[in-house]
Amino acid sequence: MRFEVSLIIKVPRDEAYSAYTDFEAMPKWSRQKRVVRVARREGNTVYLEGSAGTGRKAVKEIRLFPPERVESGGETRFTRTTSVVKFEEVAEGTRVTASLEVRFRGRWGWVLRTRGRAEAESSALEELTSFAKHVEALPGSRPRGALSK
Repeated sequence: MRFEVSLIIKVPRDEAYSAYTDFEAMPKWSRQKRVVRVARREGNTVYLEGSAGTGRKAVKEIRLFPPERVESGGETRFTRTTSVVKFEEVAEGTRVTASLEVRFRGRWGWVLRTRGRAEAESSALEELTSFAKHVEALPGSRPRGALSK
C-alpha cells in the first residue's frame, strides 16, 4: 500500500523543517506521539524513543536531509513501513508532502491492507494539518507574505 498526502504551510521552508525535526516537541502537535525522546544522534541519523497512543514503546531511526526531507522506517508484527516527508518552497510558504509505503506480512496482512488505506491516509492528513497549525502558531514564525525580498 502506498499513498501520499500534501498541504501548504504558510511559513518558510527552513522554519517548517526546523519545527518538524524538533522531535521532542512532537507530542505538542502529533496525535500519534505521546512521548518522544532523542536517544542519540549519529551524523544525519537520529534515533528516537517514544510511545504512541497504544502505550507501546519503540525506537525509530530517522534520516535527515535538511532542508528537503526526512526519511524513516519501522516494523511491527504485521507491517514494515517507510515514510518520506518532503519540504518544498512554494509562493504561499512550504508544501509538505508525506509519502508512506506499508508492506503487510502474514495472513492478517490482507485484512489490514483492505481496511487500512483510507484510515491511514486520513490519519496522515490529520497529522500534517495538526503540524501546520502548530508551526504557524509558533512565536516568531514568519508568515510567508511577511518575508523580506
